Amino acid sequence: MTSKVFISSALQKTLSKIASTVEPSRSQDAEQVISELLKNSRRDFLNVLSGFEKNLELLEAALTHTQEAIAILEEAGGQTIRARNMAETPDYQQKFADQIAQCADWYKRSLAKLNDHVMLSGKGKDVNLLKGDALVIRFDPHDDSTLVTQGINLTSDGLGIREPDFSSAHTIQNSRIDISNAIDLATTLKNMVSSDIATIKTRREFCEIAMSFLTQAQELIGNGKTDLFTEDILEHLFSESDLLNADESLALEAQGDLLNVFKVQQDIRTTS
Repeated sequence: MTSKVFISSALQKTLSKIASTVEPSRSQDAEQVISELLKNSRRDFLNVLSGFEKNLELLEAALTHTQEAIAILEEAGGQTIRARNMAETPDYQQKFADQIAQCADWYKRSLAKLNDHVMLSGKGKDVNLLKGDALVIRFDPHDDSTLVTQGINLTSDGLGIREPDFSSAHTIQNSRIDISNAIDLATTLKNMVSSDIATIKTRREFCEIAMSFLTQAQELIGNGKTDLFTEDILEHLFSESDLLNADESLALEAQGDLLNVFKVQQDIRTTS
């Protein structure tokens, strides 16, 4: 399949009109109009590409921080398993009372570490996905196409983790369930961020192709080859928008599925 490049609808309409109606005597005026439009379109795409780089940096950092948050939660989960095994019977619970208390202490330290980690992950940033903020990503110069990456609050309160009670095997198990649910939610955020990183990289590639084609078009005009702007070339320039729209639909559908998992897990936690 032939690769085609997206250009803004304003440029599309103007170039189509020029290509179909311009008179030979006015070819110089057409060159000036097309050249200016190509220049403006390149500028718009440069702005979008700049935004892509900034958003990719933020998302990749959020992905790393989320993976680290999951590791901290797994540390807390390990303490619940250890304490639960030592509290299986009243005799064991009495025998290992000091060790169980130590597990409870390390569990609380892990939660405090998690909260500190979430706060530090947003330091110096306008958006902190680990605190539940949303990142709006522009896919075109006029904000007609955007992608919203919805964060999830990964603090212990945001994840619904209850105050730990390691006084019995049953109450220790409650903490184990809380951590398991929290890991599922953090994994949901990790998957959403990973998906959006892949989507942005795909869009960035399209924009880079567009920039290359616009540069070639400017060179044609600079060399006086405006006769090459036929309807076939214009169609080649414009039809990439269909691919971009299809790509956005798939991205939004994938993110919607992940968010539905998040909502279901919230409902389960609320009713338990």
